[in-house]
Amino acid sequence: MPTYNIVEEGANNTGETAIDPVLGDLVGSNTTIIFPSGTYRLNELVVPSGTNDLELIAPDSARLVPGQSGDSIRWIDVYSRGFVLDGFELDMRNTAVPPFVRMNTSSGNWELKRLFTRGKVRAATDGNVGSNSSGEARTYFRLSSAEGTRGLLQDCYFHEGSCAPSEASNRRAILVESGSGQLYFNRCWFELWGENTIYAKKPQGAMKLYNCFFRNTQNGMRLGGNSEVNNCVSIKNAQHPRQTWSNGSLQRGVNVEANAPTNIEQEIDSYNGTLTVTNSDFYHRYNDSSCGGAITAPAPCRHIIVANTRISYTSTKNHDAIYTYEGTMNDGTPVNLETLRLDGVHVRNDHNSEYAVFIGQEPDTWGPVSGVLGGSGPQTNSSYVSNRMTTNGNPTAPITTPPLPSPPSLGTVPMQSAQVVRIDNTGNSSASSYTIRGGTHVLPGGDDGATIAMGWALTISARRPPNSTRASGTVPAGQSHVFYVSGGIIETSGSGPATWTVDGEVYEPGSEQALLVNSIDSSSQPTKERGDEPSRSCHRTASSLQSPRTGTATSPCTFASETSPTVASSINSKNGSIWTVCTSARTIIRSPRNRVNASYGSEMGLRIR
Repeated sequence: MPTYNIVEEGANNTGETAIDPVLGDLVGSNTTIIFPSGTYRLNELVVPSGTNDLELIAPDSARLVPGQSGDSIRWIDVYSRGFVLDGFELDMRNTAVPPFVRMNTSSGNWELKRLFTRGKVRAATDGNVGSNSSGEARTYFRLSSAEGTRGLLQDCYFHEGSCAPSEASNRRAILVESGSGQLYFNRCWFELWGENTIYAKKPQGAMKLYNCFFRNTQNGMRLGGNSEVNNCVSIKNAQHPRQTWSNGSLQRGVNVEANAPTNIEQEIDSYNGTLTVTNSDFYHRYNDSSCGGAITAPAPCRHIIVANTRISYTSTKNHDAIYTYEGTMNDGTPVNLETLRLDGVHVRNDHNSEYAVFIGQEPDTWGPVSGVLGGSGPQTNSSYVSNRMTTNGNPTAPITTPPLPSPPSLGTVPMQSAQVVRIDNTGNSSASSYTIRGGTHVLPGGDDGATIAMGWALTISARRPPNSTRASGTVPAGQSHVFYVSGGIIETSGSGPATWTVDGEVYEPGSEQALLVNSIDSSSQPTKERGDEPSRSCHRTASSLQSPRTGTATSPCTFASETSPTVASSINSKNGSIWTVCTSARTIIRSPRNRVNASYGSEMGLRIR
């Protein structure tokens, strides 16, 4: 499996000339292309179907700058399986109209990780205010995945938006128009988008939004059935941009829109399935018509669950904080809400005329209903709800702390210094338990097909930085859990047959081996068969990490144990440069001379896709 350092292959890393000729010559299946720190001008990257497992990795972060301007111009366009883009600043500050990124319906098992958009993402049609032509809307990231595959958008920041709060824009952040694969958004930050923020009501496949943050941004999350919102925060407390073509401004939290008729051939199904909002917080308090309800269902999908969720609401918009209406699909077909669950829901409503909970469409069957309604506004129009919830009470206030770290400074990317811990229980028949404690953050990941462990901490506050310093749980047989640990790994313990790795190196919790610090895991870790083992644990401080051989501080490329695998050198580069190849793990590490090296696993079939 070839690996190339793009600078050693001749690419310019000052941003002066486009890297397309060099990059195009390197693109191929089962290929990793390393981007050392620098600025890279890219006109266009198209990854055709069949060019699978292409990875573009920036271990120390690097900056990509568009070489062309125009919202109809593709920048990164992927049709293949296994594409990875990891560790880049996407710099739009000097691009008048940025191009778009697309993961096509034929793509799958792609990962867009640790990406940070700098600068406003404008549209060429931003000046056509009030045109009433929705066709003038433009997309920044258009995402999909093929049946039986998944896509992962993780640690991605879209917080500068498309324009200033007082301006109008036709640019939306995310469009998911169709697809039957699963999409996971984990730790993504959205602010100040004008046309829409996440428009994803139509796909047949599952939409999972985990640990995401939305603040003062158009329309929030527009979703259909088969969607989950977990540990997310939505804040509307100030002006946000207008939608250019309509000249309108409205932020909802989650909007349930099952109004697209089912078309399996086109991979569209907005109605069937369950929309779940759980462990989430909504602070929508802005006395303006641009402040919409927290959880709104003008066209309900088949099943809706709202659980362990807190809302604080006031507005002049004619929205209730939570509502269901008797909606129809675009072809006039009525939609039917079969089940509705409002369990552990707390709503403070201070709207003068609208309800905390309004039930316009009664479900065929009620699920559990519990919680507290309060505030100065009307409580509920439903006797079923009022008989099961406390009304005129003292609801728990939303936890408005973002569920992900604050946007990083210029020149860095999210989670850049984090260590990646993988507990791999694939190939085993029994569960494995674990505990991890870190110095700053311990946050779940979905890398290489891992199950995103959303129950890693017992309380909601413990899942929000800066309190998210510990993870514990159980990995079922056949699954893997991944955690990003920043500030150093302080303590680990575990039991069961799972294989642990830290930044790609096999690690035994409970040993006294030093941990690899400040390296980046670029893909899958190895799996080994092992019988049940007794509980294992390890305690150390981040500052005490030492080399087991020398007793000195471990360098970034020092292996983590005395039993580290044999390292050999081989020539993989087209210009004859030598890369270090490790026969048991696959990770990107930094050498003492700051040269990027690539290490590979000898059993590539273990790659989880």
